Amino acid sequence: MSNDQVTFFIPDPQQVRLFQDADPDRDWKLFSTGVQVWVGQTYLRLKRAGYPVVLTAQAPASGLVVVHADHVPALLCRRRWTSALTVVAARADRPRQPHADVEIVQNGACADGSAVFHIQHWPQPGLVPRDAQRGSAVRTVAFKGTVGEMTPEFAAPEWADGLRRQGIEWRCDAVAWGGNAASYQTSWNDYHDTDVVLAMRKDLSHLHAKKPASKLINAWLAGVPAILGPEQAYRELRRSPLDYIEVASAQEAGAALARLAAEPQLYRAMVENGLRRGEEVRAEACTRAWAALLFETLPARRAPAPLALASLGLRSLRCRVRAWRTPTAL
Repeated sequence: MSNDQVTFFIPDPQQVRLFQDADPDRDWKLFSTGVQVWVGQTYLRLKRAGYPVVLTAQAPASGLVVVHADHVPALLCRRRWTSALTVVAARADRPRQPHADVEIVQNGACADGSAVFHIQHWPQPGLVPRDAQRGSAVRTVAFKGTVGEMTPEFAAPEWADGLRRQGIEWRCDAVAWGGNAASYQTSWNDYHDTDVVLAMRKDLSHLHAKKPASKLINAWLAGVPAILGPEQAYRELRRSPLDYIEVASAQEAGAALARLAAEPQLYRAMVENGLRRGEEVRAEACTRAWAALLFETLPARRAPAPLALASLGLRSLRCRVRAWRTPTAL
């Protein structure tokens, strides 16, 4: 295992100060955007596990640098042209980042190159599991996510009214997306009185291969059955019909809810199965995967030849020109 320090880069010094002494589970509200989760949380989890990592708004002189795809141009603008950096970009749901040496993607389908690695998305920090004393009754169904991604049928009054007539409360714990720098007030960590998680996107024309399996992972860890739309990340994790129920319409979602309410044995089986599957995707498992990549796999690769410095300088020049033309882009 390499003992070389790995740098995590966020261009905003204020955010860097926020994360320096944060605790992911205690300060879970800090982690609601891709930058916060992929860079801030990864840094903190590795730091707590004893790995040599640092978080900064400055470009280091050398070594591995983990950065969100959105911030690769800012990193290259701030680096010295002679710096020997290996840029490890968390692609998230962005397009391929051409200026990164290595990319981290959110599901296996996107890991389509020798320098592209799939690492499972972090589970929700500070997660409060469902109260087991609630039994197998289906009384509360929740959506947890951004409102712009949710199918419109779930926002219509008819949906909530229909569930209410069945004795089920509909909770839409959703916020409008305002960008990586925004602050979001949600209860995405709290499942204590949630009986079923329901999530289906408004666009069902494809499998959303860039999106992570967060809603499924969190449902497993919370001890809550999940009813989910057709997505690549969910299907990659699926091994059994008990993992989740897939639906492709509000009508199918309603039928799945009715089935769970009418079959307590199915409800209990899905909860027990989810808790077992959740052991595979806990934060500790993600920490081990990140550590293996950053301190074993990547350092073992042959270092770039000296001539590669010219290429690195050219990348910085391109990014500096882009930043000069569009200063607000960074």
